[in-house]
Amino acid sequence: MKTRILITIGDINGIGPEIVLKTLKNSRIIKKYDITVVSPFSVLSHYAGKFNIRLTADNFNILPIGGEKVKIETGRITAASGFISGLAVQTAIELCLAGDYDAIVTAPISKKALNLGGYRFDGHTEMLGALGKAKETCMMMLSGRLNMGFATTHPPLKKVAGLITRDLLKRKLSVCYDSLRKDLLVKKPLVGVLGLNPHAGDSGLIGDEESRVISPAIRLLNAKYGNDKFNGPFSPDAYFASKAYRKFDMTFAMYHDQGFIPFKMLAGHYGTNFTAGLSFVRTSPDHGTAFDIAGKNKASEASLSEAIKWADRIFKNRVKNRH
Repeated sequence: MKTRILITIGDINGIGPEIVLKTLKNSRIIKKYDITVVSPFSVLSHYAGKFNIRLTADNFNILPIGGEKVKIETGRITAASGFISGLAVQTAIELCLAGDYDAIVTAPISKKALNLGGYRFDGHTEMLGALGKAKETCMMMLSGRLNMGFATTHPPLKKVAGLITRDLLKRKLSVCYDSLRKDLLVKKPLVGVLGLNPHAGDSGLIGDEESRVISPAIRLLNAKYGNDKFNGPFSPDAYFASKAYRKFDMTFAMYHDQGFIPFKMLAGHYGTNFTAGLSFVRTSPDHGTAFDIAGKNKASEASLSEAIKWADRIFKNRVKNRH
Protein backbone atom coordinates (compact mmCIF):
# COMPACT_ATOMS: atom_id res chain seq x y z
CA MET A 1 0.00 0.00 0.00
CA LYS A 2 1.47 3.34 -1.03
CA THR A 3 1.66 6.15 1.51
CA ARG A 4 -0.84 8.86 0.58
CA ILE A 5 1.16 12.08 0.60
CA LEU A 6 -0.08 15.64 0.14
CA ILE A 7 2.48 18.16 -1.11
CA THR A 8 1.55 21.78 -0.44
CA ILE A 9 2.78 24.24 -3.07
CA GLY A 10 4.43 26.70 -0.67
CA ASP A 11 4.88 30.34 -1.64
CA ILE A 12 3.99 30.61 -5.32
CA ASN A 13 6.47 33.47 -5.77
CA GLY A 14 9.36 31.42 -4.38
CA ILE A 15 11.04 28.17 -5.41
CA GLY A 16 8.23 25.94 -4.09
CA PRO A 17 6.52 25.28 -7.44
CA GLU A 18 9.89 24.69 -9.12
CA ILE A 19 11.12 22.07 -6.66
CA VAL A 20 7.70 20.38 -6.61
CA LEU A 21 7.68 20.04 -10.41
CA LYS A 22 11.30 18.87 -10.51
CA THR A 23 10.55 16.25 -7.85
CA LEU A 24 7.58 14.95 -9.81
CA LYS A 25 9.85 14.42 -12.83
CA ASN A 26 11.58 11.69 -10.79
CA SER A 27 9.99 8.41 -11.90
CA ARG A 28 11.17 6.60 -8.77
CA ILE A 29 9.34 9.10 -6.57
CA ILE A 30 6.03 9.02 -8.44
CA LYS A 31 6.02 5.23 -8.71
CA LYS A 32 6.74 4.63 -5.05
CA TYR A 33 4.32 7.09 -3.43
CA ASP A 34 0.71 8.19 -3.92
CA ILE A 35 1.25 11.94 -4.36
CA THR A 36 -1.31 14.72 -4.54
CA VAL A 37 -0.26 18.37 -4.95
CA VAL A 38 -2.37 21.03 -3.22
CA SER A 39 -2.10 24.05 -5.51
CA PRO A 40 -3.94 26.27 -7.95
CA PHE A 41 -3.71 24.48 -11.29
CA SER A 42 -2.65 27.69 -13.00
CA VAL A 43 0.46 27.93 -10.79
CA LEU A 44 1.68 24.48 -11.79
CA SER A 45 0.84 25.20 -15.42
CA HIS A 46 2.72 28.52 -15.35
CA TYR A 47 5.94 27.08 -13.92
CA ALA A 48 5.77 23.89 -15.99
CA GLY A 49 5.69 26.07 -19.09
CA LYS A 50 8.43 28.35 -17.79
CA PHE A 51 10.80 25.48 -17.08
CA ASN A 52 9.68 23.31 -20.02
CA ILE A 53 8.57 20.49 -17.73
CA ARG A 54 6.04 18.16 -19.30
CA LEU A 55 3.91 16.23 -16.84
CA THR A 56 0.79 14.13 -17.40
CA ALA A 57 -2.10 13.08 -15.21
CA ASP A 58 -0.32 9.76 -14.70
CA ASN A 59 2.42 11.46 -12.69
CA PHE A 60 0.40 12.71 -9.75
CA ASN A 61 -2.95 14.10 -8.61
CA ILE A 62 -3.82 17.78 -8.22
CA LEU A 63 -6.13 19.16 -5.56
CA PRO A 64 -6.94 22.66 -6.88
CA ILE A 65 -7.38 25.53 -4.41
CA GLY A 66 -7.82 29.28 -4.50
CA GLY A 67 -9.49 29.66 -7.87
CA GLU A 68 -7.68 30.19 -11.14
CA LYS A 69 -7.09 33.95 -11.10
CA VAL A 70 -3.90 33.76 -9.09
CA LYS A 71 -1.36 36.54 -9.52
CA ILE A 72 2.23 35.26 -9.65
CA GLU A 73 4.93 37.85 -8.89
CA THR A 74 8.13 35.84 -8.86
CA GLY A 75 10.58 36.83 -6.13
CA ARG A 76 8.16 39.12 -4.32
CA ILE A 77 6.44 38.89 -0.92
CA THR A 78 2.71 39.43 -1.45
CA ALA A 79 -0.52 38.91 0.44
CA ALA A 80 -1.88 36.83 -2.44
CA SER A 81 0.99 34.38 -2.33
CA GLY A 82 0.77 34.20 1.46
CA PHE A 83 -2.92 33.42 1.32
CA ILE A 84 -2.40 30.58 -1.19
CA SER A 85 0.45 29.10 0.87
CA GLY A 86 -1.68 29.19 4.02
CA LEU A 87 -4.77 27.82 2.31
CA ALA A 88 -2.77 24.89 0.94
CA VAL A 89 -1.51 23.98 4.40
CA GLN A 90 -4.93 24.45 6.02
CA THR A 91 -6.56 22.24 3.38
CA ALA A 92 -3.92 19.53 3.80
CA ILE A 93 -4.31 19.53 7.58
CA GLU A 94 -8.08 19.15 7.34
CA LEU A 95 -7.75 16.22 4.91
CA CYS A 96 -5.23 14.44 7.14
CA LEU A 97 -7.35 14.94 10.25
CA ALA A 98 -10.25 13.41 8.32
CA GLY A 99 -8.09 10.36 7.56
CA ASP A 100 -8.10 10.90 3.79
CA TYR A 101 -4.30 11.15 3.58
CA ASP A 102 -1.36 9.87 5.62
CA ALA A 103 1.21 12.66 5.46
CA ILE A 104 1.90 16.25 4.44
CA VAL A 105 5.09 17.48 2.81
CA THR A 106 5.16 21.27 2.80
CA ALA A 107 7.11 23.31 0.26
CA PRO A 108 8.69 26.49 1.72
CA ILE A 109 6.57 29.48 2.73
CA SER A 110 7.34 33.10 3.55
CA LYS A 111 6.32 33.86 7.12
CA LYS A 112 5.77 37.52 6.27
CA ALA A 113 3.63 36.69 3.24
CA LEU A 114 1.68 34.14 5.29
CA ASN A 115 0.73 36.83 7.77
CA LEU A 116 -0.05 39.35 5.04
CA GLY A 117 -2.37 36.71 3.59
CA GLY A 118 -4.39 36.51 6.81
CA TYR A 119 -2.78 33.53 8.57
CA ARG A 120 -1.40 34.81 11.87
CA PHE A 121 1.31 32.29 12.64
CA ASP A 122 5.09 32.52 13.08
CA GLY A 123 5.60 29.64 10.65
CA HIS A 124 4.64 26.16 9.55
CA THR A 125 5.32 24.51 12.91
CA GLU A 126 3.06 26.88 14.84
CA MET A 127 0.32 26.68 12.22
CA LEU A 128 0.41 22.89 12.11
CA GLY A 129 0.26 22.62 15.88
CA ALA A 130 -2.72 24.98 16.18
CA LEU A 131 -4.80 23.76 13.24
CA GLY A 132 -3.71 20.16 13.75
CA LYS A 133 -5.14 20.25 17.30
CA ALA A 134 -1.93 18.94 18.87
CA LYS A 135 -1.39 19.11 22.63
CA GLU A 136 2.29 19.79 22.08
CA THR A 137 4.64 19.78 19.11
CA CYS A 138 8.37 20.04 18.67
CA MET A 139 10.37 20.99 15.60
CA MET A 140 12.88 18.29 14.73
CA MET A 141 15.44 18.21 11.93
CA LEU A 142 16.31 14.79 10.56
CA SER A 143 19.23 13.52 8.51
CA GLY A 144 21.55 10.55 8.24
CA ARG A 145 24.25 12.43 10.18
CA LEU A 146 22.41 14.39 12.86
CA ASN A 147 18.92 14.70 14.35
CA MET A 148 18.09 17.99 16.07
CA GLY A 149 15.22 19.06 18.32
CA PHE A 150 14.41 22.63 19.37
CA ALA A 151 13.13 24.21 22.57
CA THR A 152 12.01 27.30 20.65
CA THR A 153 11.36 27.89 16.96
CA HIS A 154 11.21 31.47 15.65
CA PRO A 155 11.17 34.02 18.49
CA PRO A 156 13.58 36.99 18.38
CA LEU A 157 16.82 36.10 20.12
CA LYS A 158 16.24 38.71 22.85
CA LYS A 159 13.16 36.76 23.98
CA VAL A 160 14.65 33.26 24.03
CA ALA A 161 16.04 33.22 27.59
CA GLY A 162 12.66 34.19 29.02
CA LEU A 163 10.97 31.36 27.16
CA ILE A 164 13.29 28.63 28.45
CA THR A 165 11.49 27.17 31.48
CA ARG A 166 11.55 23.77 33.14
CA ASP A 167 8.01 23.12 32.00
CA LEU A 168 8.80 24.02 28.38
CA LEU A 169 11.85 21.76 28.33
CA LYS A 170 9.97 18.87 29.91
CA ARG A 171 7.17 19.16 27.35
CA LYS A 172 9.37 19.60 24.28
CA LEU A 173 11.91 16.94 25.25
CA SER A 174 9.14 14.47 26.08
CA VAL A 175 7.60 14.95 22.64
CA CYS A 176 10.99 14.44 20.99
CA TYR A 177 11.81 11.38 23.08
CA ASP A 178 8.46 9.74 22.34
CA SER A 179 8.87 10.58 18.65
CA LEU A 180 12.31 8.94 18.54
CA ARG A 181 10.73 5.76 19.85
CA LYS A 182 7.47 5.75 17.88
CA ASP A 183 8.41 7.56 14.66
CA LEU A 184 12.06 6.56 14.24
CA LEU A 185 11.80 3.24 16.14
CA VAL A 186 14.81 3.96 18.37
CA LYS A 187 14.32 1.55 21.27
CA LYS A 188 16.34 3.41 23.90
CA PRO A 189 16.96 6.96 22.72
CA LEU A 190 19.84 9.01 24.03
CA VAL A 191 19.48 12.80 23.87
CA GLY A 192 22.24 15.39 24.19
CA VAL A 193 20.94 18.72 25.54
CA LEU A 194 22.79 21.95 24.75
CA GLY A 195 23.18 24.85 27.14
CA LEU A 196 21.81 28.31 26.47
CA ASN A 197 24.76 30.51 27.38
CA PRO A 198 28.35 30.50 26.12
CA HIS A 199 30.27 27.62 27.73
CA ALA A 200 26.93 26.41 29.13
CA GLY A 201 27.02 29.23 31.68
CA ASP A 202 30.56 28.53 32.92
CA SER A 203 29.29 27.35 36.32
CA GLY A 204 26.96 30.32 36.60
CA LEU A 205 29.57 32.96 35.84
CA ILE A 206 27.93 34.04 32.55
CA GLY A 207 24.36 32.85 33.02
CA ASP A 208 22.37 30.68 35.41
CA GLU A 209 19.78 29.12 33.07
CA GLU A 210 21.81 25.92 32.94
CA SER A 211 21.87 25.39 36.72
CA ARG A 212 18.47 26.95 37.43
CA VAL A 213 16.39 25.58 34.54
CA ILE A 214 18.07 23.16 32.15
CA SER A 215 19.83 20.79 34.59
CA PRO A 216 16.73 20.40 36.82
CA ALA A 217 14.63 19.63 33.74
CA ILE A 218 17.15 16.97 32.67
CA ARG A 219 17.01 15.39 36.14
CA LEU A 220 13.21 15.30 36.08
CA LEU A 221 13.18 13.70 32.61
CA ASN A 222 15.73 11.07 33.61
CA ALA A 223 13.58 10.24 36.61
CA LYS A 224 10.64 9.79 34.22
CA TYR A 225 12.32 7.84 31.41
CA GLY A 226 15.31 6.25 33.12
CA ASN A 227 18.76 7.48 34.09
CA ASP A 228 21.14 8.85 31.47
CA LYS A 229 18.56 9.08 28.66
CA PHE A 230 19.07 12.85 28.71
CA ASN A 231 22.58 14.27 29.03
CA GLY A 232 23.93 17.80 29.40
CA PRO A 233 23.74 20.71 29.32
CA PHE A 234 26.71 20.77 26.98
CA SER A 235 28.68 23.77 25.77
CA PRO A 236 27.58 23.89 22.11
CA ASP A 237 30.95 24.80 20.58
CA ALA A 238 32.83 21.98 22.31
CA TYR A 239 29.95 19.57 21.72
CA PHE A 240 30.12 19.92 17.95
CA ALA A 241 33.89 20.42 17.70
CA SER A 242 34.50 17.14 19.55
CA LYS A 243 31.78 15.39 17.50
CA ALA A 244 30.01 14.44 20.74
CA TYR A 245 26.73 14.55 18.81
CA ARG A 246 27.66 11.15 17.34
CA LYS A 247 26.96 9.56 20.74
CA PHE A 248 23.32 10.62 20.72
CA ASP A 249 20.21 9.79 18.74
CA MET A 250 19.20 13.44 18.91
CA THR A 251 20.71 16.75 19.94
CA PHE A 252 18.41 19.31 21.55
CA ALA A 253 19.04 23.03 20.92
CA MET A 254 17.66 25.97 22.85
CA TYR A 255 17.06 28.25 19.86
CA HIS A 256 16.95 28.32 16.06
CA ASP A 257 20.48 29.17 14.92
CA GLN A 258 22.17 27.19 17.69
CA GLY A 259 20.79 24.03 16.09
CA PHE A 260 20.32 24.97 12.46
CA ILE A 261 23.87 26.11 11.73
CA PRO A 262 25.55 22.79 12.63
CA PHE A 263 22.64 20.80 11.22
CA LYS A 264 22.78 22.42 7.80
CA MET A 265 26.57 22.19 7.70
CA LEU A 266 26.35 18.44 8.30
CA ALA A 267 23.17 17.58 6.38
CA GLY A 268 23.73 19.79 3.34
CA HIS A 269 20.82 19.44 0.89
CA TYR A 270 19.61 16.25 2.58
CA GLY A 271 18.04 17.59 5.75
CA THR A 272 14.35 17.30 6.57
CA ASN A 273 12.14 19.32 8.90
CA PHE A 274 9.70 17.14 10.87
CA THR A 275 6.95 18.28 13.24
CA ALA A 276 6.87 15.81 16.14
CA GLY A 277 3.66 15.50 18.18
CA LEU A 278 1.08 15.70 15.41
CA SER A 279 -1.50 12.96 14.84
CA PHE A 280 -0.45 12.88 11.18
CA VAL A 281 3.01 13.03 9.61
CA ARG A 282 4.41 16.34 8.38
CA THR A 283 7.83 16.92 6.85
CA SER A 284 9.42 19.73 4.85
CA PRO A 285 12.68 20.66 3.12
CA ASP A 286 15.24 22.31 5.41
CA HIS A 287 15.43 25.51 3.34
CA GLY A 288 13.30 28.56 2.64
CA THR A 289 11.61 30.24 -0.30
CA ALA A 290 14.89 31.48 -1.89
CA PHE A 291 13.21 34.46 -3.54
CA ASP A 292 16.58 35.51 -4.95
CA ILE A 293 16.70 32.53 -7.33
CA ALA A 294 12.95 32.03 -7.80
CA GLY A 295 11.97 31.55 -11.44
CA LYS A 296 15.58 31.05 -12.57
CA ASN A 297 15.60 27.23 -12.77
CA LYS A 298 18.44 27.08 -10.24
CA ALA A 299 16.70 25.44 -7.25
CA SER A 300 17.56 21.91 -6.15
CA GLU A 301 14.76 19.50 -5.32
CA ALA A 302 17.04 17.25 -3.24
CA SER A 303 15.69 18.32 0.17
CA LEU A 304 12.06 18.02 -0.94
CA SER A 305 12.74 14.50 -2.23
CA GLU A 306 14.29 13.63 1.13
CA ALA A 307 11.26 15.07 2.93
CA ILE A 308 8.99 12.76 0.91
CA LYS A 309 11.13 9.75 1.79
CA TRP A 310 11.10 10.67 5.48
CA ALA A 311 7.32 11.17 5.45
CA ASP A 312 6.88 7.68 4.02
CA ARG A 313 9.34 6.16 6.49
CA ILE A 314 7.79 7.82 9.54
CA PHE A 315 4.24 6.90 8.53
CA LYS A 316 5.24 3.26 8.03
CA ASN A 317 7.10 3.27 11.35
CA ARG A 318 3.94 4.48 13.07
CA VAL A 319 1.98 1.64 11.46
CA LYS A 320 4.61 -0.85 12.69
CA ASN A 321 4.50 0.64 16.17
CA ARG A 322 0.72 0.15 16.36
CA HIS A 323 0.98 -3.57 15.62
